[in-house]
Amino acid sequence: MKILTTDLYEGAWFLTQGMELEDLIPHPQKKKSVVFVFIGDRLEGLKEEYRRGIASGNVVKYRQAIDGLKDRMFDLLRQRELNEWRQRQGGQYAGATRSTIQ
Repeated sequence: MKILTTDLYEGAWFLTQGMELEDLIPHPQKKKSVVFVFIGDRLEGLKEEYRRGIASGNVVKYRQAIDGLKDRMFDLLRQRELNEWRQRQGGQYAGATRSTIQ
């Protein structure tokens, strides 16, 4: 099964329950948002537990999962911002990285 979500905390819950983050993609309509793509055989039940407020687990693992997802999310958003900046510059900085521009 595959589930797409924009909810960081739901995504962290899935990770703590052993589900796999298959992909992370920029949100097609919201510039500063991403879509987490999870795969796993128990996703539907876990989604229901989360929605009903009965999800429980290891708080330390949950915090680590949140931090990991945030890191990946912000990396993707920074890359998206850099690509848009490059396009606005007309390709002038096509090979530039964030550190060489600042």
